[in-house]
Amino acid sequence: MKKTLFRAPATALLPLALAVQQAAYAQPQLEEVIVTAEKRSQSIQDVPLSVAAVDGGNVEVGKIEGLNDIAYRTPGLTFNQFNVGEPRIYIRGIGNSSDSAASDPAVGVFIDEVYIGRTGGIGFDLFDLERIEILRGPQGTLYGKNTNGGAVNIVTSRPSEEGELRLRGSVGSDGLLHLQGLASGPLSDGTAGKLVFSWRERDGFGKNVITADEIASMGDFSASKLIGGSIGAANAGDDMGSLENWSARGQLLFDIGDNAELLLGADYADNETNGSCRHVGNLDKAIAGLGPFWEGAMSDRYRSDVRNCASQFDTTQERETGGLMARLEYDMDVATLTSITAWRFSDYNSLDDLTGLPLIDLDAPSPPGVPLPPGSFTGPENVIDAAEEEASQWSQEFRLAGSTDRFNWLLGAFYMEEDVEREEEFYTQYSTLLQGLGLAGTGDVLFTQDNTTKSMAAYGQADWHITEQLTLTYGLRWAEDEKDITQNAIDLLGTTPSGVPLILPEFAAPVSASDSWSKVTQKLSVAWHPWDGMMLYATYSEGYKSGAFQSQTNLPSVAAQPVDPEFVTNREVGMKSNWWDNRLQFNLSYFDMDYEDLQVFELNSLFLLTLLNAQAASEGVEASFDIVPTENLTLSASYSWNDATYDEFVNSNGNDLSGNNLAYAPEQAYTVSANYRWPLSGGSTVDFGATYSWKDEYFLGPQNREREAQPAEGLLDASVSWASADTSLTVDVWGKNLTDELVLSNLIVDPTGVTSEFYMAPRTYGLTVTKSF
Repeated sequence: MKKTLFRAPATALLPLALAVQQAAYAQPQLEEVIVTAEKRSQSIQDVPLSVAAVDGGNVEVGKIEGLNDIAYRTPGLTFNQFNVGEPRIYIRGIGNSSDSAASDPAVGVFIDEVYIGRTGGIGFDLFDLERIEILRGPQGTLYGKNTNGGAVNIVTSRPSEEGELRLRGSVGSDGLLHLQGLASGPLSDGTAGKLVFSWRERDGFGKNVITADEIASMGDFSASKLIGGSIGAANAGDDMGSLENWSARGQLLFDIGDNAELLLGADYADNETNGSCRHVGNLDKAIAGLGPFWEGAMSDRYRSDVRNCASQFDTTQERETGGLMARLEYDMDVATLTSITAWRFSDYNSLDDLTGLPLIDLDAPSPPGVPLPPGSFTGPENVIDAAEEEASQWSQEFRLAGSTDRFNWLLGAFYMEEDVEREEEFYTQYSTLLQGLGLAGTGDVLFTQDNTTKSMAAYGQADWHITEQLTLTYGLRWAEDEKDITQNAIDLLGTTPSGVPLILPEFAAPVSASDSWSKVTQKLSVAWHPWDGMMLYATYSEGYKSGAFQSQTNLPSVAAQPVDPEFVTNREVGMKSNWWDNRLQFNLSYFDMDYEDLQVFELNSLFLLTLLNAQAASEGVEASFDIVPTENLTLSASYSWNDATYDEFVNSNGNDLSGNNLAYAPEQAYTVSANYRWPLSGGSTVDFGATYSWKDEYFLGPQNREREAQPAEGLLDASVSWASADTSLTVDVWGKNLTDELVLSNLIVDPTGVTSEFYMAPRTYGLTVTKSF
């Protein structure tokens, strides 16, 4: 793997901005980026906080397909996916990896201002979007649901006033087929509608290399509820990670008189894949000399490629998501009333072979002359994980906003109720050697959760324009969250000890618990425009995330005891500037965040899953630079430096991790991109685009072990696009990860010291044709 080092400070971009300031002559300007990060349309250059925006035109096949692509192109944002129902988003090192039905994400995701309670509830194709906004730091005094790490706002395009029909088709490597389309326009006087659809199919990047002669055991699934049993070598030769996705989204927009409009929306998505191909690595880090035993369980075909696995299970991941939304806006002259009513659901099920190896033979004899009992000379373990989750939520938000010559103000109220039912089953087998640690040779345990969360809030913010150059902002929020949960831990096989990660006896009866938390948070900001095209700002803001109940716990007392809520204070100063007749923009910010009781989810060395609180801090610098040096050339760069560490944290193993880096927090990251438009005779154009995104080494767990580090990597994407003179026909040739870098998608450090891992997509390429009518 290649490693590229970049150590230039963000301030090194400033001299370039100043040097070209005076060289003014008539040339095209940078396009203004309009965002609604503060619940009103503003230029991104007038928003006094660190925010990045991705234009909807870049959210296409070959450019940005999902949140992972957005994360790699946005310094300070990191994305990780355990499975299709458990994506994990981190901003400035702050995120949440707990899968508990009673745990909230630290980074909120909003679709058309509707909060998504379960991060896995985002399923529709990112097609025909207006933009995606990434807000860094706590958000609360303008948002219905508070988020303490940041927010990702996905803004879809509304129905158009003129008729529009667009069809797009893509073919590419690994059997990619992708069809997208939309129809939009007026339906009657005062009514417009839009319908968007997408279907996508692609082969996987991993290979299941199991063979029939490797099947030594079919296991004991007599009491299994979710896993269902081994299928032997029936899936031998399958490409793992193959997917089939389809989604549909519709909107109706009604003009209700002269002062009101009603937007109705609905969306549905179905995502299916045959699962991840997990590979066991870092054998040299295995404890107690287990490395050779792991290696003995691997065939040459398995070892030949880290994307290979050898699973005898019908692994799968399937997710259904959808929702309904009604948005009413009424202009009362002195203020505008906005009502957003929404219902959403997400259902998913998954079956993962976390070791990706054939089931071990617990009756296998030891070699002649070796005085060890049967089942000693085998692979050390198997772990099969299956989960099913059904979640639904409904929310109501009211906002009243107005403005005068000197003031902008907003008042809001929010209520949400979310129900989550979750079951997760672990089937495990451990060799005779590991059974000496007090583990069951064969175990099958089931954890259930049924949780209801009720959230309510009142909030407001006011901007006082003291002068034309100076604005003072103050915001206040009160929030309360209540959680009622019932949990159970069931030993399906009745072994002694129970299977991992229960180990102890099953619960005598389901455990019910409830708790509530409330918090008042605030924001104070000042913005100064010393001259046109320059803004300096300073912000103090607070964030809060409710307490949580741990999942997969092995003690009733722990199941009934919540972990404390998180609280964050953020101090930020920044500059946003335009130069050279708006042909150049340079933005710079510094932040300093302190976390109290950061919630940390971890698999410990005792084969247990734990959720604990830690004290943490995150500080850093973020910068962006955009320039149009010539008529048809646009260059962009963005950069982040982040020092995110635990101030105080002793984990469940008793290890003092104070001073360690937070997970998913690369110290440095940058993205550079270039686009050149070449006009052709007859009015058509050819665009050449390239983007290089680099992230520093970062850890995937709080212990900062070498084996859980993602090495520094850079990804190169490029495209060539032709557009007809009237832009009704476009043809794009594109490639992603052109240097074929190996980047981790997820990694688990097993208590035996080895790792279970799978990877992001390798080099991909394709052709996309779009026709508009």
